[in-house]
Amino acid sequence: MKLTRKQTALRYNWYVQLAVDAAALLVLALSWHRGAVLFPWVAALLLLSLGNVFACGRSLLGTLKRMLPNEEYQRLAARYFPYGNRWLWTLLQYKQMKGMAGETGRAVLRLWLGVIGVCAGSMLAIYLAAYLLTIVL
Repeated sequence: MKLTRKQTALRYNWYVQLAVDAAALLVLALSWHRGAVLFPWVAALLLLSLGNVFACGRSLLGTLKRMLPNEEYQRLAARYFPYGNRWLWTLLQYKQMKGMAGETGRAVLRLWLGVIGVCAGSMLAIYLAAYLLTIVL
């Protein structure tokens, strides 16, 4: 089964991250225009992006529950989500989860890892752009 991001709840995290990136570009452009970096806005955007990463964990659980057979979901949830949607724990246990999951579970995990990568890359880009602007300005 070919699973796409549009079939999962992760699409909302993707759209939120695109909106945060657009806002970051706007803030950085305004910073360049004014000659000073708007640090409170950059910090707020970084916090929004981090919140989106946390929301990805909740979306992962919802997508797994919706897409997987009940037995497989219960097995994964009992083993890897005993305390709820801890995204960092899930990231650290990714290889083990991938081994226990079926084909659909592995597809959902690959999509989730891609969205987490986009969010982390975006946070790094926002931070580096703000840092470089402080050096230039």
